Amino acid sequence: MNASAPHTERTAAEKREADLHHVILSKIDQVNDDIRLLRLQVSPTKQFRPGQWLDVYLPGVRQAGGFTITSTPQDAQWVGKTGYLELAVQKSPNNPPAAWLWRPEGEILGSSVIIRIGGSFVWPPPGVDLTTIKRLVFVAGGVGINPLLSILTHLYQQSASVLPQIQFLYTTRFPKNGELSSILFFDRLHQIFKDGSHDRNFTLFLTQCSEIEKNKLFGPAMGAADRERIVCGRLDPRSLLDAVGPVEDRKGVVVYICGVPSMTDAFVSLLRGAEGMDEKRVLCEKWW
Repeated sequence: MNASAPHTERTAAEKREADLHHVILSKIDQVNDDIRLLRLQVSPTKQFRPGQWLDVYLPGVRQAGGFTITSTPQDAQWVGKTGYLELAVQKSPNNPPAAWLWRPEGEILGSSVIIRIGGSFVWPPPGVDLTTIKRLVFVAGGVGINPLLSILTHLYQQSASVLPQIQFLYTTRFPKNGELSSILFFDRLHQIFKDGSHDRNFTLFLTQCSEIEKNKLFGPAMGAADRERIVCGRLDPRSLLDAVGPVEDRKGVVVYICGVPSMTDAFVSLLRGAEGMDEKRVLCEKWW
């Protein structure tokens, strides 16, 4: 598929709702120089599945944009409060919908936009008996973290005490300003995994990073466990295979992978072909 093709063309075969919904762009937060977090105010009756995306129709923009929901169904269903959908939008001047959402805040905040929900890269995993899942492995590359963050947060909101083993592998570039807080969703992941449980692990792989730069990331409050979670270098095949566990236990593993096409294709091929893995339980989505 041509990476420059419009979102609706790339996802033409995907299931999506027939209905369109009017929402309000109610909040804009700047994560770093390249990522904005946007909140869309929605009716509390609006439902979706963790991992889904939106067709987003913006004023004066001919083509619909495609943006993954990073919040959870619970966030859209707040009782007595305004429900919302959250999007993480990467700066992309050549993508008209993304460029519109990166206009000055004062020009677009409060705007009415139209959305439609779609996508099949979701939780629960289609066709999988949840009682057979003993380990969940999430593999995120860059903004490919978006659907995985929605799924992970949803699971913790639902039943943190009864989750299976979780391995979360996140690869992204070393932050330009050298601050962990400017890495998309690092703070949320750190909060989720801060207890250091051996059954639930988070590892951050930083590309374009040296050990000297890595050491500069840590303040005095950062403990040894946090340091061990950060690796300078690319996510490698050995780390992936370690994450899915021993061969004899892999029939109970489900893997979600989301990243750029080249990374996603390579990791999916590796894990679907790995000894003991059921290829139907290795799920993927690509971002462009």
